[in-house]
Formats: sequence, structure tokens, C-alpha cells
Amino acid sequence: MSVVIKSEQVMTLRSRTGAGIMDCKSALNEAQGDLEKAVELLRKKGLAGLAKRAGREMKEGVVTIKSSPDGARHAMVEINCETDFVAKNQDVLALADALCATMLEKADYGNPADNAEARERLQAVAMKAGENMAIRRGVVYGSAGTVASYYLHSDSKKACLVELGFAGDLAKAREGLAALAKEIAMQAVAMGPKFLRREDVPAEVVAKEREIYKAKTVQDEEAAKAKAAETGKQYKPKPPEALEKMLEGRVNKFYQEICLLEQASIRDSKKTVAQFVKDSEGPLGGAITVKRFDCYLVGVE
Repeated sequence: MSVVIKSEQVMTLRSRTGAGIMDCKSALNEAQGDLEKAVELLRKKGLAGLAKRAGREMKEGVVTIKSSPDGARHAMVEINCETDFVAKNQDVLALADALCATMLEKADYGNPADNAEARERLQAVAMKAGENMAIRRGVVYGSAGTVASYYLHSDSKKACLVELGFAGDLAKAREGLAALAKEIAMQAVAMGPKFLRREDVPAEVVAKEREIYKAKTVQDEEAAKAKAAETGKQYKPKPPEALEKMLEGRVNKFYQEICLLEQASIRDSKKTVAQFVKDSEGPLGGAITVKRFDCYLVGVE
């Protein structure tokens, strides 16, 4: 026996699920006017649609940062999706903000990407948006005895949190340390380092780079030998010690590119970030340690 579906029911279901009018009407007819059953039917259909899109790349997204009322702690979350249009959707932005708030409230919440409740909340938004989405990562900064600050770019696709340790009067230097942490965060967003210091780089990563540089050195030597033969000049191979020095130079340059503390400062290219931090110790009255940083760049591994 069919039931008469009123327009008010259709609009109520639409507001709850974000589904199209015809889909809502069809679900209500199938559910014999039962709103909750219609919601369940649409969810199943929506999840099936998302499953079909699961293989699509999610190179767009949003990064959100929220601070505790006292400004001492900060939570950062990255949500990925397929299109920039969805990344700017108010439901997505509201979810990212809500996840940050929950992370600040619950000390044991952890990474929202690993939280079942957070994934369920995301699934509801993804179903409504009709697009494959994922919580990529999230972190909270602000340990006792440290000062943390952040930089969030205006496009909400690039952000960084930095935490500093300080051997001095923390209360007195807090404002200056926060400003310094923000400067370092801006550096990371601009230059995209992967590690804090060279000791943090996995040995296998360095070994792979060495292999690449050695191969390039051999190619350069072969090219120089061939050019000498073409021009009739005598080829003088570089001595092993010179080749080793060149190799070390390339490895050091690799460290300077991927390690935050070894990068040239965006404020003064003649100084490294480590030197920039060191220069701040005198004015702030104590030794400063960059304890950690997390840089989230949407679309970048």
C-alpha cells in the first residue's frame, strides 16, 4: 500500500542528508514514509556511491588550526577531498574545526585519522558532498614547559606547528618565543622541510641519496671523458678524494634542503634557521631548543 509523501517530509529528509529531492522522494516512498528508515536507505546508497569513488585521488583539502582559550595549546587537522570546491564547503570546514576542538578537549583523543567516531563524522559529510574524503592527520601541540605557535596560510592549504623549549624565564619570554615559533613555522610552510635535523633522517634515505649522487658523478665523469675525446683534449680523471669531497658536498646540500634547522633562513639567507634561533637567545634570555614541528601541505606527500 502506497503512502502520500508530503513536500515537507522531502525537505526534512533533504536537510538531514543533503541528498537530491528526487532521491529523497524515492527513499521516502520505499520506506513507506518512515523518515528514519529513509535516512538509512539514503546512507546505504550514499556509502555505495562513495565506495565506487574510493580509488579517486584526493589532492585537494583543507588544514585547520584551533587554539585553547589560554592560547597555550593548538590542534591542527588536515582533511583531504577530490575537489577544491568541496574543500571550501562549510560542512567540511565546520568538521575540521569541530575535530580540532575535540582534540583540545580530550587529551587522549589522539590522531583523528585513527578515531572511529571522527571517521564516522567525516563519512556523513562525504556522503552529503558526494565525494571521496579522508582525515589525513592531526596533532596537538603545547606540552608543559614549552611554547608552541603556528602559521596558517591564507588559502588554508598550508600550515605548520612549532614547539620550542626554553632554558630561562619562560613566563617573561613567552611572547617572544611564540613570535619566534611562528617565524619558524612560516619558514617550514615556505620551504617544506621533511625533518628537523640531519640526525632525524633515516639511514636508508641518506644511503639512497648517496647512490643517486654516485651514479650522477659517474655520468658526469663519462660525459667529461667523451667531450675531451671529441675536442682532442687530454682527459684528466678527478682523483678519488676529489670525487668523495664532491659526494659529501651533495649530501650536505641534501640535508640543507630537507632539514629545517639547516635550511637558509627566509629572513636572512646568509644564516641557517639554527643560527637564526641562536641569535634570538640573547634577547630572550636563555637557550632555545626547537623540539618539534609538523608541517601540513595539502597535496604534498
